Amino acid sequence: MVKMWCGLGISLFILGSVWCDEKSYVNFGGFICPKEEKALGRCLRDAMNKYIPQLASGISKYKIPPCEPLIIKSLSVQQHTGPISMTSSFKDVSVRGPSTMRLTDVEVHSKKHEIEAKLHIPELRMKGHYNLKGHLLMLPVEGDGEFTSKYGDINATVTILLGRNKTSNGPDTLLCKDLKVKFHVAHASMHMENLFGGDSELGAAMNKFLNENWDKLSEELQEPIEEALREFLKPLAEHAFGALNADDILF
Repeated sequence: MVKMWCGLGISLFILGSVWCDEKSYVNFGGFICPKEEKALGRCLRDAMNKYIPQLASGISKYKIPPCEPLIIKSLSVQQHTGPISMTSSFKDVSVRGPSTMRLTDVEVHSKKHEIEAKLHIPELRMKGHYNLKGHLLMLPVEGDGEFTSKYGDINATVTILLGRNKTSNGPDTLLCKDLKVKFHVAHASMHMENLFGGDSELGAAMNKFLNENWDKLSEELQEPIEEALREFLKPLAEHAFGALNADDILF
């Protein structure tokens, strides 16, 4: 699920921002937004929500490539809690659903040099290859094959720390110094093929256990997924904010 959050960085790029003659307003892709923080946040939220649904297929006139499927090349998880002791790795994971996200709130904190966006994603669907080894209730567990998973009712917070990019022949532009992603999943499910060398009964039992304990598994997957999302979103945010005058946002 990493890159779930591609909508934020890409949408800011789309908005491109051209400031109005009146210094108290700014034009974000046709949205005339007051520069006052609360009003600017609401206006920015509405402007980005207009473009997010288009991200799945990409927007050629802005040179925005398709956002779906998002690809996670690899991630690894070590789980050692309670009856579960496992090491698993996932690769070539495709993620669908990010373009269904909606920004519910955007807050601009000029003095803190920070933008915080809250968003909701109805569902993310993932599939890819997994490799798993470990123990469950002292029983050796292993598997290598394809997997599918679903995550529903996701609420996330994306925090962007802004800075200044000094230029030699013009005003300073905005710099994305850091980007953090935190999310909460209401429910999830997973199915792994070829567990226990293809033993159907043991495999079915293992998949049942995983789905009954999805919250523990989700906790273990959360950190690497958040990191993967960060690595995807940060360069996009850097590209987006690079077009903006730092003096118009930072106090």
